[in-house]
Amino acid sequence: MMKPKMTRRDFLRTSTAGGAGVLAAWPALARPFQAAAQASPGLCLTICNHWSYIGIGWQLGIESCVLSATDAMEMADRPPHVKTCINLDARAYEFMAEKFPEVAERLKAYLASGKVELIGGTYGQPMGTTIGGESNIRQIVMGREVIRRTLGYEMATFLEEEEFTHPQIPQIVALAGFPYASLAQLDTWGRAGCPRQDVNVLRWRGIDGTDVPCVPKNALFGYAPDLKKLAASPEFRKLSALGKPLIFAWEEFGWESPETPAYLTAPERYRALEQVEFVTIKDYLDKYSRKASDAVYLPMDAWDKSLTWGLGGDQIRILDRKVEPLLLAAETFDAIAAAQGYASRAEAMEKAWRDLLASQSHDVGLCEYSRWQGDRMAPFDRIEDLHNFTWGALGYNHIDAARRQGQAVLDAALAFLGDRVGSPTGAPNDGTALVFNAQARPRTDLVSTGRLYPLPAKTKSIVVSDRSGRIVPSQVAKADEGADGFLDMAEVVFLARDVPAAGYDSYAVRYSGEKTDPTPASLRFDEANLVLENEFIKVRLDAKTGGIAGLEGKAGCGETLDPAAAAFPRFTGKPTKSLSTRPNPPEQYDSAASSGRIDWLARGPLWATVRAQHSWPYLKFETRITLAAGRPYVEVTVRVLAQVPPQSDVNPPDIKEGYWMSLAPGFPVQKILRDFPFGAEETAKLAFHALTWVDLVGRDRSLLVLHAGTQYFRKEQGGRISNLAMREWESHFTGEFGWPAYAEYRYGLWPHGGPMSNAERGRAAAALARPLDCVVRKPGAGGEPASRSFLGVEGEGLEVTAFRRIPAGGYELRAVETEGRASSARVGLRLPLKNAAAIDLLGNRIGAASIKDGRLAIAAAPWKILTYRLD
Repeated sequence: MMKPKMTRRDFLRTSTAGGAGVLAAWPALARPFQAAAQASPGLCLTICNHWSYIGIGWQLGIESCVLSATDAMEMADRPPHVKTCINLDARAYEFMAEKFPEVAERLKAYLASGKVELIGGTYGQPMGTTIGGESNIRQIVMGREVIRRTLGYEMATFLEEEEFTHPQIPQIVALAGFPYASLAQLDTWGRAGCPRQDVNVLRWRGIDGTDVPCVPKNALFGYAPDLKKLAASPEFRKLSALGKPLIFAWEEFGWESPETPAYLTAPERYRALEQVEFVTIKDYLDKYSRKASDAVYLPMDAWDKSLTWGLGGDQIRILDRKVEPLLLAAETFDAIAAAQGYASRAEAMEKAWRDLLASQSHDVGLCEYSRWQGDRMAPFDRIEDLHNFTWGALGYNHIDAARRQGQAVLDAALAFLGDRVGSPTGAPNDGTALVFNAQARPRTDLVSTGRLYPLPAKTKSIVVSDRSGRIVPSQVAKADEGADGFLDMAEVVFLARDVPAAGYDSYAVRYSGEKTDPTPASLRFDEANLVLENEFIKVRLDAKTGGIAGLEGKAGCGETLDPAAAAFPRFTGKPTKSLSTRPNPPEQYDSAASSGRIDWLARGPLWATVRAQHSWPYLKFETRITLAAGRPYVEVTVRVLAQVPPQSDVNPPDIKEGYWMSLAPGFPVQKILRDFPFGAEETAKLAFHALTWVDLVGRDRSLLVLHAGTQYFRKEQGGRISNLAMREWESHFTGEFGWPAYAEYRYGLWPHGGPMSNAERGRAAAALARPLDCVVRKPGAGGEPASRSFLGVEGEGLEVTAFRRIPAGGYELRAVETEGRASSARVGLRLPLKNAAAIDLLGNRIGAASIKDGRLAIAAAPWKILTYRLD
């Protein structure tokens, strides 16, 4: 029997208890903040109203955002004159001002009078934990600037309802001009997992030491709560002893039918209390946070997040992990070219970022399959009709637009720089391959020429050599050979060593009329015994499953996988039994008990790839394991095609069921490190998530696991680590099944014996997500040298995360301290830049800086995010 359909509001009402009891696990969070020496009479009450255009508004129209804002304004005008904090995405306000200017003008007046407050203010209401650090900043800064331009309003309180909390938020929001924040997030479809803290107000301290006055999530919190019950509770009396308490109520105005707006009935709910002061969050913190003295640091483990993992949004996020570094690379080379007379396309990059930020919507990630959330119809005759696409499809449209725009900017900048470069040694008919590295440190990696067409007549082979004329290892990735034995088209991959930081190196591409022997590389393999090795690692594959059965580091590291355990990745999971269209699936899928069809897709000399294919009833599972010369990690690509979903969890935020991929370390793991936006910490949790890497650290050996897109992991009995690949939860809410029928994941396994810095881990993860760029052209006669770095970090502890041309003029450079200790470094600037100043994220000057002898000296406290304006 199909479950009754559950609306978003129904789920909100059943999940507001999430987080209760978390305080017991975090006793340090209970330090009381003394807002007043004695109890204060009465109470304060605020309503926070969450809605969006990006996401649910795509289906219900901008009209629903107008209804949501109108509800809030009418609540202020009708007894008992409740104040509302409005949480919409910045695009909603911008679109509203365009299509409903009279509503926007009215909203401006209510904001100016303090009857309503805007909170949050990100561009696309993302889940902040699941996106990169630069995306975190752009969401907050671009959203704030759109709101300022559209409504003339300065944001004061950072609070996004769904999920936007991690240890770097206090620093980011303070640098973006927010005086206040709140941890009172609501657990909706996925669990935001903010810990309950039974104080009225606290100072939320970030990992770098920045703290901001903050309203916590305490006992007086809920979705449309029973106000009298809260005011009569023992918790209320305890909080009253600390000062004047705040009852915090979430609403979702905009959900209702426009024929029966919420403002006609909702005010009555708030007449129930006496001695109540209706406030916004800003009002409350203005009055009651001035004596704040105690600060609370929340490590990443403090949150119990249960978000989009294993849903269709995983695949969008994996693509996001490719597109964000593309945009950053485009900005870097656009700025480098602009400093040398090129007409910057900074405005085009702003548009590309907007599309990327829209694709990061929490609705896209959490409800990728949803259209209407149940059986309601969209408003008739909407201003904008998005053709009933799912939210995931619309998210892909935006991220694809961002990729196209970013690639166009990057291509134009690289073409400009390439025209200025002289040719390496070679014959006149040779090509020149310019290899570009956007990272601010030198990089060694494989690079592809892309499709080479047309080729010179009678080409039989292609040879790549460096600036000194030395032939470098290369391999044909793709080729079309005519009947005459000559090549019509080819794509060549070669090994580029030490490509200069934020710069380029040149290689000669020679088209030969003779067959040439491949240049030896460090890669070796034993096809019969399924063994691959290079100068760094040795990989042994399982003859039955095709997975990695052994992984040995050569620099004194030894074996890092358990030889007695199943090979990585071991795929397991129980399929659902309730789909009549997929009868009698197996009780469980387990690749360890399956014999895969194994074949070799590439056999060197530069890289080798072994594929294993498993075919089971209703599910196909494939692995591609690649080892390349010059890389200290083995790359694993996993593909899953599932015609039947995994079993659903009884309570979707409690992730237990699903399809999983697991790994068995071959050493006692003493600690697990994982990253989050602009930070990294050890985790002691049995289930945890990581942004781009997880490091399993032992006494004498460790295993770094790189991955693409924020992933959810759990520790299993026996020491295995499992990564969630797929889960199904749509049926819990709507009675319909929704799951990612196809999913693709990529990993890099890097065994290491000695200590590794967070910067090294981050650079490795970035390399997995973003290849080096290559432009093949005819030899040029430009005056620039064949190899050059334009911008590079000298010293350890700091990483440059962004360099861009500002649309209004000048340049912006951002660096982050990555190791949790005071660090000093210099950024070499081989560009005509003379002046520097330290700025906040809004561009306001906050300190002095200088460029001396072409170097910007930076001294950073632990985990600091430092931004500079350069001219």
